[in-house]
Order: sequence, then structure tokens, then C-alpha cells
Amino acid sequence: MVRNFLFLLLAFLWAAPLGAQEGRVRHNWWPLFFFQESKDGSVRELELFGPFYYAYETKVESSSAFRPFLAVVDRKERHDVYFLSPLGHYQKEPDYTRLRFIPLWARNSDTTENKRHHNFGLGFWGRSEEGEKYWGIFPLYGRLLDWNGKDEVRFYLWPLRVKSRFEGNVSSTWFWPIYNRTDGPTFYERKFWPFYSRKIKKDSYDRMFFLWPFFWHEEFYLSEGKTTRDMFLPFWVEERGPAYSRFVFLWPFFRFYHHDQKEITSYDLPWPIFRYGESKKVNYRERRFWPFLGYKKTEEEYSHFVLWPLYTYRFDVIRHRQREYRRETRTFLLFTRFERVRDEKGRLKYQFSRVWPLGEQIKRDDGFEIFFFPAILPFHSEGIDRTIAPLLRLYEYLEDPNGFTRSKALWGLYRHDHTNEEDIVELAFFLSFHRKPKGWHFTLLKGIFGIGQEDGDFELQLFFVRLF
Repeated sequence: MVRNFLFLLLAFLWAAPLGAQEGRVRHNWWPLFFFQESKDGSVRELELFGPFYYAYETKVESSSAFRPFLAVVDRKERHDVYFLSPLGHYQKEPDYTRLRFIPLWARNSDTTENKRHHNFGLGFWGRSEEGEKYWGIFPLYGRLLDWNGKDEVRFYLWPLRVKSRFEGNVSSTWFWPIYNRTDGPTFYERKFWPFYSRKIKKDSYDRMFFLWPFFWHEEFYLSEGKTTRDMFLPFWVEERGPAYSRFVFLWPFFRFYHHDQKEITSYDLPWPIFRYGESKKVNYRERRFWPFLGYKKTEEEYSHFVLWPLYTYRFDVIRHRQREYRRETRTFLLFTRFERVRDEKGRLKYQFSRVWPLGEQIKRDDGFEIFFFPAILPFHSEGIDRTIAPLLRLYEYLEDPNGFTRSKALWGLYRHDHTNEEDIVELAFFLSFHRKPKGWHFTLLKGIFGIGQEDGDFELQLFFVRLF
């Protein structure tokens, strides 16, 4: 609402004096405000007080940001509000809404499943898929439905008493995690921690421990067959499957692995310093002398490092929408990163470069490119990118698939917009240069002095009055 009002007000105020610019509205009174609108009115952009308020509208989406506190984004079937990023996020779609304000508030609502869940500090309430209500105040009392894989969970003075139901099984816990008893058609458990526990899930596994965490015996029932694991931590681990075996001594340092069918053998002596891996049947080879040198090669992956974390390299195959892409990633001291993605024919699809904290660049095969410096934040999230990150950038460059480019420095003090037909260079409202197909125009202080040429005719302006 506020964004639309500001757009309309500025368009009304400035459309008349700028009508001579081939129907496009543009006015720059930086740092108070900057406003422009495309010839057909489909794209509008507004800045107030330098970088602190920014809004735009296109045919695809619209957004406004009160930096560094709030950003709102509207797309065709999705509405997002980012506030105090990265703590707060509200998301709304036709069948789903989600609200998070870490660590105080959380809310989920799924209309397709008729489920709702709210959290406010230690309190929660909601409604299950069947429409049944639940609530609780942690740790005094609570009842949860459809939660964490359980049909129902109840607690009383947690961790004193917890009861749950899932898949027809009933679980009862006293003084969590000390005592548990579970019975039902698919699950069995008896636990008196730390002395003894046995947990059985039908057709999945059978786990047992004595004197936790020292003695363990586990059996897993997988499609390949049964796998057993015996452990006396941290001294000894033995694992045997239908086609492989693994031994660990003084976990996690000394490890041995062998796969019979693939003829893979690997050693860690000790982990993570020395590693040897080899296969006589499949494409696998690995050597590591950490942190000095190491590499690993498989059918779809190759990686190596030198003086980790000084330099690392990784090549892998990624699959998206039934297509394969080859990705190469190089990192220097973890945060400086170069990534390229190519298709099956070797054509570049995506390129990312970050020299931290100096600058960052993104290129796509459709012609889109963005560059900025400095790149102080070594990570990305949409909320931070719309609220905090722009305040930390001294220079930005943008190029779209249609050939439009924009350079902006010092949060808009300097601007340069370029297309094949024209160039606009501005230093706030102090001076501007406009090149058009049929001429050019230079203006000082919005018209105190102006000079240019149009269709071969010389133009001169003085104190806002055109002399000829």
C-alpha cells in the first residue's frame, strides 16, 4: 500500500516535466529520492534516502525493502516478508503459510491437509489434519498431534513423563531419557539408560546397547540383505554387510573398509590425516595426507586439496530435471570461491566468483550478470540479500538478457544506465549526461546550466530556461 502510493505520487509530480524523454519518467534527487518508470509503465523503481528504502515493480514480481529491517516480495502465487533477517520470515502460498521469528514464534498452516501449528516461546497450539485441536506449555504439560512422525505426543512435567502413539504403537517414557517402554505391531523398545536398551523396528533394524555408550549390537535389514554392527566404543567397531566389511579401531581414527563385489579397499591411518583408497573394478582412487595434500576420484566426482583450507577443487555431476550438468568448484581459504556449471556439450550455463571480501560476480547463459564489491558477507539468503547486504556494497553492476546494463556506486550517488539506444550518467542531482540516438544533453544542477544537441540542432539552457 505504501509502495503503491509513493509510486503514484512521484509519477504524477514528475511525468509532465520529463515527458520529453520519449514517454519515460525518471527523476534523480539523490539522496532524498530516485524514481523512474518505463515507457509502457510495466517497470517502476523507487529509492528513498539512499539505500534505506527501495521498491520495484515488474511484470513478474514486486518488492519493497525498509533496510536493514524489512523486505516484502510479491510473486504470482507467493508472498514473502523478511524481517530482522535472518531471524524473521513470513511465507504465504495458495495452500500454505509459514511464519518464523527465531527463537520466539513459529506458525505453520497447510490448507491442503487442514493442519495448523503455532509456537510462542514455550507455548504452542494447533490443529491436526483431522481438525482436532491441541496445545501445551513446555515443560508443564502438552499434547501434540501429527508431530515429528508421531500421531500423538503427551508430556507432563517434562522430562518426568512422556507418552506417544505412532503406527499403532504405544510408547511410555519416565524421566527421559532413562526409562522407555514401547509395544505395538511395528515397534518394540525396552530402555533403562545407561545400562541397557533394545529397540526393534519391524523389517528395518534391531539395536541393543549395554552400559551406554560402550557396548552395542545392531542389525539392519536392507534390500541388499542383513548388515550387523558390533561396537565397543571407542576401542573397536566391526560392521559386516552382504558385500562389504568395515573395521574401526580407536574410533574414529583407524578405519578399514572392503567391498567384495566392487573390490574397493580403503584405510584411515589415522583419520583424518592419512587415507588410502583403491578399487580394481570400479573407478575409485583416493589418497590423503591432511592437511598437506589429498585427492579422490570416482565415476562422477573428482576432488583434491593442497594445504587445506588454502586450496580445494571439486568436480561432480549434478542432475536437474532429467538433465546432467558438470560442476567445477575451487575454493581458497574456504570463503573465496569459483564455480562453473556446464551442460553435456560443455556449454557454460552458470558461473559464480567470489574473492572474499573484495567482490562477487554471477553470470548465467541467458545473459544475466551481476557484480558488486565489497563482498563482506560470505554467504547468501534471500532475506539478508534484500535487507542487509545492499547496505554493505559500495559498487554494483547489473546486466540483463536484453543488453541493459547498470552501474551504481556509493548507494546511488553515481549511476550509469546503458542500452543500445541510449546512455544516462548521473552524479546525484548535480550533473547528468544523456546520450540518445539523435543527440546528447548535459545538465548541471537540474537545469541551472545545460548544453546539448538534438537532430543536429545545438541546445543551450541557463537557469532552467532554454535559450535556443
